[in-house]
Amino acid sequence: MRRLPAIFLLFCVIAVPACRCSKSTPEEQVRQAIDTVVKAVNERQLGPVAAAISEQYSDEDGNHKEQLVGYLRAQFILRQNLYLVVKLSSLECPEPGHARVGAFAAMAATSGGALPVLRSLSADVYRFDIRMADEDGVWRVVGADWSPATVKDLL
Repeated sequence: MRRLPAIFLLFCVIAVPACRCSKSTPEEQVRQAIDTVVKAVNERQLGPVAAAISEQYSDEDGNHKEQLVGYLRAQFILRQNLYLVVKLSSLECPEPGHARVGAFAAMAATSGGALPVLRSLSADVYRFDIRMADEDGVWRVVGADWSPATVKDLL
């Protein structure tokens, strides 16, 4: 089984309840939720993670919700500081209640809360293809695939 990249957990919290604004489009809800997620992870909030992963989550490596939450918990313990860098490459809602998000993401340690300069970022970078579903008014991650990428992909 492949090791879960820590930044995958960022996308597991995409669907926080803040994205329930009924006047916005599904695409806008997902974009707003990504901003909320980055803030939550940077503030080391584990709760939104569990709330945003579907009970039906699955991926090609056989991971499930509990494994993802446990992995992020371990990252919080191992790393005093985390900083997320995210760049969406695509976002589409091919049918009502379903979304696909393409993104590049990196997680890096910070010193004293200082933001890293993107060009000198020393972090693992991944390309994510995330599948989401609207489950009773809340967007949740139902599956994802990922592969290595480079810092240049973030620029």
